[in-house]
Amino acid sequence: MNVMPRHFAPLLLFLLLAVGACTGLKPLAPLDAARKTTVLEGCRRPFLPGKDRLVHALEMVTPGGAKGTAIGVLVADPRTRGFRTVLMTVEGFVLFDVEAGEALTLHRAVPPFDKPAFAEGLAEDIRLAFCAPGGDPTAWGAGEEGVPACRFERADGRMVEVLTFRDGVTVIRLYGTGQDLLKRVKITPAEGPGPAELVEIESGGWPSYTLRLRLLESEALGEDEGKSAED
Repeated sequence: MNVMPRHFAPLLLFLLLAVGACTGLKPLAPLDAARKTTVLEGCRRPFLPGKDRLVHALEMVTPGGAKGTAIGVLVADPRTRGFRTVLMTVEGFVLFDVEAGEALTLHRAVPPFDKPAFAEGLAEDIRLAFCAPGGDPTAWGAGEEGVPACRFERADGRMVEVLTFRDGVTVIRLYGTGQDLLKRVKITPAEGPGPAELVEIESGGWPSYTLRLRLLESEALGEDEGKSAED
């Protein structure tokens, strides 16, 4: 039988406590019940209120520091959580075209964007950044720095946390079923009304990446408009 040397035991205990302290969601501090409506409205404010066509300048940064740029056209309806998005070069060459409803439909993908995991990951990014979580929050209160926060539990067991900071910046975090942080979205609002000026998405999975979206133009659409992101 192997016996652990006694001088290693305190170190092991410290490491276990340190790991435990860095994982999981901390409880939210309670806020006055009279603030609930205001807090919940704030948690949903950064998301699209209706169907929109958005054009972004995109920059993707990989862990090695490599950067790629593209133009993204997105037509999204947060009420159905459906969307169609096209990524293209500045010259207009289409790199990737996907439509999401009940399932993902890939219309075009050139390497390296032709991997199924890329389409699935991009769909997760878009819905996380632009579509408000469905249903009522399972918890609300004060999060880090005392800012208002809401937590929404998804059907797949994952958790979405929305924090609204005093400078108008919103931070959205996606946690896995083991409460491990999967993705983080930072939304910087525009100076006036309308969609966010800057959206930054960080993925902690493999491969990890940072995606920055700077808004170039936007257009609110009616129910029958915007069926194609290429129109």
